[in-house]
Amino acid sequence: YQTPSIMQIFSILVLLLPSISAFVPSNIARSPTSVALFSAATIAEAKADLKTNPKTFFMDVRELSEWAEGHFAGAAPYPLSRLTSGKWMNPKDGVFSTGSFPIDNATGVAILPKKRIYIHSQKGGRAKQAGDLFITMGYKNIVVFEETFEELAAAGISEVVVGEMRPGQAYVRDDAKF
Repeated sequence: YQTPSIMQIFSILVLLLPSISAFVPSNIARSPTSVALFSAATIAEAKADLKTNPKTFFMDVRELSEWAEGHFAGAAPYPLSRLTSGKWMNPKDGVFSTGSFPIDNATGVAILPKKRIYIHSQKGGRAKQAGDLFITMGYKNIVVFEETFEELAAAGISEVVVGEMRPGQAYVRDDAKF
């Protein structure tokens, strides 16, 4: 048995790579820079924007059980499991994709794509997934916090409160809690 040379291995990989990439979903190949990431230095700017601009949205994409254990008073619960459970159609190409548009609880309709949406999760991973989903849906002004829940709380992004939502209760933003 003769071991293959480096050149032979390279040639095989070059031939197989296009076949392998055909099985990768197109939304995974998206550029990760499409979602703005706020660093710790700009949390103060986000806090000011959330406090002074009632047209911004602050989303907590953790599950409702996590939200009940402690959440930011200014953040509305939008569990990632709920955001990724539906189907939506891209009006540009008619293709259906997994996901649900975020609903503005004040109006009962989808949040407009031009609105600024701040997203956080426990460690940042689910927030990034939600941000990528919204970018795919056509939202242009998404801010994903890469900081953990504890880091955002320590930075004073909003008051932390404990409690769960009652069935049928609609979330109402309280700007005084920012």
